[in-house]
Amino acid sequence: MQYTLLYKRKLPHFQPRGGTFFITLRLAFDIPEKYLQALNRYRESLRKNHAKPEDVALSKEIIKKKVFAFEDDLFDKCGDGVTLTNDPAAGIIQNKLLEMNGDLLYLYAFTIMPNHVHMLIRPLLREGVQVSMSQVIKQFKGSTARLINLSLHREGQLWFREYHDHWVRSQQELVNVIEYIRNNPVRAGLVKEARQWHWTWLNPELWQEE
Repeated sequence: MQYTLLYKRKLPHFQPRGGTFFITLRLAFDIPEKYLQALNRYRESLRKNHAKPEDVALSKEIIKKKVFAFEDDLFDKCGDGVTLTNDPAAGIIQNKLLEMNGDLLYLYAFTIMPNHVHMLIRPLLREGVQVSMSQVIKQFKGSTARLINLSLHREGQLWFREYHDHWVRSQQELVNVIEYIRNNPVRAGLVKEARQWHWTWLNPELWQEE
């Protein structure tokens, strides 16, 4: 599969070779119109507040991160049908990510939420060839969708076609993303402490729970 630095469906995907990426995949559910309207209003308010930035690139990055966090909160209020945090779905997702770790990618962390998954990954080289993000996503979605649908006796699309990706550019940002992933179940009101969430995994090479 040919490696592509930049490609675009509905969302642009900029994925430098050797980069580390914060990925969010969600189920194929419809976001209610009232939430879409709230998201658009929030995005427009941010653009107005950053209308005359000294650094245009920095302003766009700030807006992107804030919009993502707002949309992520909306995901927790949406969805119907499949719940990823129920067995066997959660186990299938966790097993697939751990299976891919060290083969297609280096896995820093992930958390499985009821209708979406956050993961922090770095695609690896295989036989000297850079693994593409599209290859990672295709294998993950294809395998998990087939097994989850089979286990739940359902048919049809499981994952939303698009996904969010963010290139992590610094060590501090890496730490911030891991903390975001770790605390996402707390932020969503699923648990009171991050360590209570069963479906979060942090690479033991990088993290030791106190």
